[in-house]
Amino acid sequence: MRRTLAACWHGIWLDRRQQSLLIITLSLITCLWLWLEGGRVLDVESLQTLWRSGHPPQALIARITRILVPLSEVPELARLATTIHHEITTALAPTPFARLLAPFADSPNLAVAIMAILSTLSLWLYCRLSRLIGIGPQTTFILFLLLNFNPEYNDVRLQISRFQPVLLLWLAGLYLFLAHYKNHIHLAFLGWATTAWLGALFVPIAAFWAGGFPLLFLLWPGRGNWRRRLCERGRFLLAYYALIALIIALVPAWRHAIGDWLPELIAQIDLKRSEIAFLINADNPVDLTITEGYLVALVLVALNAIKIMGPVITILALLALSRRVLNTVLEKRVRHFHTCSLIWIWGMAAVAYLYYGYLPSDLYYTPVTMLALWLSSGVVFYALQRIKSGRIPPERLLILLWLIIAYALASIITIGPRLTYLREAGEWARAHQPANGATYSNNLTALAYSGRPPYLDGQAYIDMEHPLQAYYDLTPDDLLVHIKGRKQNEPQDLELFDILAEYQNERGDKAYILRLKPDE
Repeated sequence: MRRTLAACWHGIWLDRRQQSLLIITLSLITCLWLWLEGGRVLDVESLQTLWRSGHPPQALIARITRILVPLSEVPELARLATTIHHEITTALAPTPFARLLAPFADSPNLAVAIMAILSTLSLWLYCRLSRLIGIGPQTTFILFLLLNFNPEYNDVRLQISRFQPVLLLWLAGLYLFLAHYKNHIHLAFLGWATTAWLGALFVPIAAFWAGGFPLLFLLWPGRGNWRRRLCERGRFLLAYYALIALIIALVPAWRHAIGDWLPELIAQIDLKRSEIAFLINADNPVDLTITEGYLVALVLVALNAIKIMGPVITILALLALSRRVLNTVLEKRVRHFHTCSLIWIWGMAAVAYLYYGYLPSDLYYTPVTMLALWLSSGVVFYALQRIKSGRIPPERLLILLWLIIAYALASIITIGPRLTYLREAGEWARAHQPANGATYSNNLTALAYSGRPPYLDGQAYIDMEHPLQAYYDLTPDDLLVHIKGRKQNEPQDLELFDILAEYQNERGDKAYILRLKPDE
């Protein structure tokens, strides 16, 4: 621990290349620690993403094709059959992220390694951007430490999510643009637009960022007075939005997608508005307008963002509201740009909440955390200056040091029961599965590691305690991985099975690998 703290402290004073190397090393070490500390167990959502990438629904598509072919031979139904087949195959087609992830579908360790590399590159680009917008190396390194050891970020840092490449593309686009716009503004815009629309291929909601960022850039400082900047950037904005409108008008797929999506968006917002009104007062629901529903969504997103940022970053953001420390690092226009970017992402998140009906994953809030840290950089700089000048009493400095250590430890130490036994049970079942049998379980994590589809409505999910799910069709060649919580009783029909293996954690949660007795 002393060596780590010493390395972090000396990292403040290293040059750019040495500091970049230290940032990459610390990030990778943190990812490795999180993976090993968590027992090398992925969350259910990540396991489902891996399964979908390696098991595209080809059989279902083939079955649908066989059903629709006879209809296509009837002239009156030919167009209808073609349309139905196109819509279904499009909906079931693998996403770009699934195609990229497919080679690692059967190797969770490799998939997690890819996510760790993407996360590390994102943090490195974040630090490069920090230096680019005028934040000094010492403050930049502290911002990196605050993000790298943010407990909420580390909870989702290794999550196998399509937002991982989107976050990297978002930072890469900003860097390409801000690094080159002064000398090559059109090439800078082209580089940014390419990364922005690539991100929209992974996450469609990112198209809002691709459409809104050029307007935000009007606030960024540049050469000459505001008239020159407006003329310089206004010409590009007209060309950019004219090109988007032309593509929408000429490409039928885009035109139809937008035409179908807008009514669906309005309908979903209206439906969610009614649900919000019911949640506010179930006994006497108020009639919220769409505007009022959107304001409530903004409040919910803001509260969730504060929770995800954590108390330390939230306190820094509140302290940054003081003009004295806010003006010490970033230029006024740079602050306005980041503030407007934060507001824009906030608005997009509220739209996504109303459209999808639930708050986005915690990983989607990472840009909010990054922007909040940029806006709070003045507070960090001010604190560093007080530490270097010796104006903080030693006893307060010691308390601050212990708080920092506690903050870092809380982000990398797993609290609660480990799930290693679920992975071990699933891997055992996969290794010992008879050729003419199958594996079943009442736990999605165990199913995924056994090589079976991790879905509640799948054929592999069987719960011995569920009266409606019959497991009496199992054969002696099948395996049943039964997960029993520490407060649950033993299954009533356990005597019908042979216990082949047993795993448990430190809290007493157990995993039984069962096989039906031959005489049963």
